[in-house]
Amino acid sequence: MLGNLFLNARYRNFPPAQRSPSRRAGTQLHMRGVLLCIIAMSKVARSMRIAIQGSGMAAASCAQRLSKAHEVTVFESGRGPGGRMSTRRAGAYQWDHGAQYFSPKTEQFARAVEEWCANGWCDAWDGDHCVWSAETGVSRDPKASGVKRYVGTPGMNAICKGLLAGIDARFETLTLTN
Repeated sequence: MLGNLFLNARYRNFPPAQRSPSRRAGTQLHMRGVLLCIIAMSKVARSMRIAIQGSGMAAASCAQRLSKAHEVTVFESGRGPGGRMSTRRAGAYQWDHGAQYFSPKTEQFARAVEEWCANGWCDAWDGDHCVWSAETGVSRDPKASGVKRYVGTPGMNAICKGLLAGIDARFETLTLTN
């Protein structure tokens, strides 16, 4: 039996009045919903055609996991993958305009990051993390010591590109709604 599913794996930005208690909590709730969707699908059908809207970290992770058992197509309105981990280019310059770095907080995420480092998609970042105050100016952040930080290489979107390798990803697409 061939089933169809459309999954919107983008992070939701709620209006201020409806905003979740914290951005992290909202992201965790959204990812929990995506994970439950993956689990339910794996038990329901053996072969499904799945469309995923967006190509950020959540969408790329879902696409990679689902592509092991299903036919997955990713639709992205931008020119390339990344979502909030996008890298922009202009001439000889490039810059990350979303996430500057990330830090694994769980053992499971740390293992995934190790795999990404081995694939060359990211690397440890040992730059100084500083804060600014009117009294002292710029100084090292005392809360930042001992925290491992990582960046995508050569840009933050390298992780999403790597996760989407071998998956049908269509860029500069529009989503039509009624």
